[in-house]
Amino acid sequence: MAVAQRPFLATVLLLVSSGLHCSSPVPACPEPCTCQSAPLLNCSSSSLSLVPQGIQDSVTDLDLSHNLLGSVTLDRPHYNLRNVWLGNNSITRLSLCIERNLGGRYDRGRHRLRPWSRRGCVSWAPTLQLLSVERNHLEQLPEGLEGSELLQVLQLSFNKISTLQPEDLSHLQQLTELHLQHNLITTLHPQMFQDLAQLRVLDLSFNMLTSLHPLMYLSLRNIGADVRLSENRWQCDCSMRGLRRWMAYDSSRSLKPWSVVCASPSILSGRDLLQLEEDDLNCFNTDNRPELHQDVTVYRGSEILLSCAAQGNTVKKV
Repeated sequence: MAVAQRPFLATVLLLVSSGLHCSSPVPACPEPCTCQSAPLLNCSSSSLSLVPQGIQDSVTDLDLSHNLLGSVTLDRPHYNLRNVWLGNNSITRLSLCIERNLGGRYDRGRHRLRPWSRRGCVSWAPTLQLLSVERNHLEQLPEGLEGSELLQVLQLSFNKISTLQPEDLSHLQQLTELHLQHNLITTLHPQMFQDLAQLRVLDLSFNMLTSLHPLMYLSLRNIGADVRLSENRWQCDCSMRGLRRWMAYDSSRSLKPWSVVCASPSILSGRDLLQLEEDDLNCFNTDNRPELHQDVTVYRGSEILLSCAAQGNTVKKV
């Protein structure tokens, strides 16, 4: 009886074996990328207009720079992905979210994520540490940054970003470097960076900033960040008095001052804010006379320095 079953078993094994050979396994290295170093998937300078499919879970570094990409997204979470380079593409909008899950739970096969935020973003790079998107066409920060809470370096220079909101970065407690030079930023919320306790480098040079609230100066000074502000459009008028007072106070304590070089008015153009006298920083009314009144906004928990007189340098800490 056992001998009679052997041809049947042999036939089944043959069919299973032939079926396996007919299937097309996902390539370990998607074309036209190279995988010379196992954790690195190098797809740079490959004229790509779409992200390659079949990126393996073992990939930790993904280089998609110098391509023709207009957008970038992956179809599932990649838990080992640490570094992503997207520079020198044509990206106008970037989202790290696979989907917006209102329930805060992602379940596709065996992949699960905890609720990353109230927004319910399921990130395709939940353990990302470096994101480089310089030299693209972004008009706002990447969406879904709150889903990559381990992010340490965010490189967004040479884009078209004009506005920032405090909630865009507040979840990035591990962020140490933020590069925003060569953008179109005109204003900054006073509390924009106060939650970034690990921040060590903040580059805002070559933007369109005209003034800076003293509260931002205080929060960044307390954090100890290296702040770069050159080549902005600083308007050295009465709105800059508070900033100058704090900078002068810190300079007297031998702390390294920020470099804020006036762009206007023309009489002060090219001069460093810290080298000016308070009387140089004037706002003029319609009669071209200096205004002695100035409204001051004070945020809870902040400190300000107020002048005690219309003239002179006497100041009072409150």
